Order: sequence, then structure tokens, then C-alpha cells
Amino acid sequence: MSEHLKLISVCLGQMQTNCYIIENTETKEAFVFDPGDQGDRIMDFLKKEGVSLAGVCLTHAHFDHIMALPYLMQQKDDLPIYIHEDEEEILENPDLNLSSMMGMNLSFKANHFVKDGDKIEILGTKVTCIHVPGHTKGGVCYYFEDDEWLISGDTLFQQSIGRTDFPTGDFQALIHGIRTKLFKLPFETQVFSGHTPPTTIGEENRSNPFLI
Repeated sequence: MSEHLKLISVCLGQMQTNCYIIENTETKEAFVFDPGDQGDRIMDFLKKEGVSLAGVCLTHAHFDHIMALPYLMQQKDDLPIYIHEDEEEILENPDLNLSSMMGMNLSFKANHFVKDGDKIEILGTKVTCIHVPGHTKGGVCYYFEDDEWLISGDTLFQQSIGRTDFPTGDFQALIHGIRTKLFKLPFETQVFSGHTPPTTIGEENRSNPFLI
């Protein structure tokens, strides 16, 4: 367990998306995972905690996970934004990220692209990027091995899985990826998803109705 890392969950917007703020309590920096909405609320929270915005990691590019990006990008020049390389098109295309159907037409460019198995160094620790396509083609989970945390986005939920009926979705790919990649992690790994309470890899392996 990394003594200097702290994870906070904030539920944002009409879609009730879980945004995760991970702080380094020594360096007073924070990364925001899936800033779904209410960028001002995110920044107010960081100020209250006394930490600065160091970067953003996206599990995927659906509108309800990226709506606060414009506000956050105004707070820091060349804000580091991490996303899987296969998700670039979805982040840039309002039809694929579903924002066009909400009348928002969101389109952004990331500046850090990851691949399956990449280890990125953020907040003084190494985070493994696990590509699990299926909810979207570039869905990625972020695994903090030292802390036994998995930020799963809309790939794996408590007792459920992500929808696969959106553009680039693939049910079989999602099931396969969860079973062959996520279920290989230690069972005590805590899973922090995009829309449900926390769970563990072991609990989902034992009782998730889509996967048993």
C-alpha cells in the first residue's frame, strides 16, 4: 500500500458518473479519472484538499465521462490527458462519444496515448493500463498494483458489466477481456467503477451474473 496516495470518489452530473480523484499527499498533486461533469466542483474539491491538478486519465470517451474536460483544460496549460490509442477517434467524434445526441457535440484531443500493458508513472507510482474493449473499442482500466485499486470505468460494475449496444461495442470482447485480464488480478483488488459502488475482483469472479 502506498502511504502517500489517497483515493476519493465524487459522483457527478445527471448521469451520476463516479469521478475518482487520486492525490499524492506528499507532493500535493492530484490526477482526475473520468471528469464526467461539474468541472468547477472538481476544482473546488482540489482547492479544499490543498492539491493541484496534475493530469487526467480517461477510461473511455463517452460524454458522461468527459464533460468536465473543457473546464479542467482551462485550469492548466497542456494538461496531460491519458487515453487508450484506440479511443482517440471516439474522443474526437461527437457521434461516437454520444454527445451529439445530447446536443453538446464534444470533441477533444488527448496528448498521451496508452497501449495494453503500458505502465505509466503518475503521482510517484506506476499504473498499469489494461485494455479491455467491449463497452467501447478503446476502453482501458487503470491498475494501481501497490494499492490494489482498479479504476474500471464502464467495463466492470458491481454485479454487472458495461453496455455493448453503443458504437464500437462488442459483448463477446468485453466478456473475454474481463475473464482473461481483470479476473487474473488478485481477488482482493478493489474495483472502482463508473456508476456503481466499489466491489472486488473476487466478488465479481464469484457472483457477477454476466460472468459466472
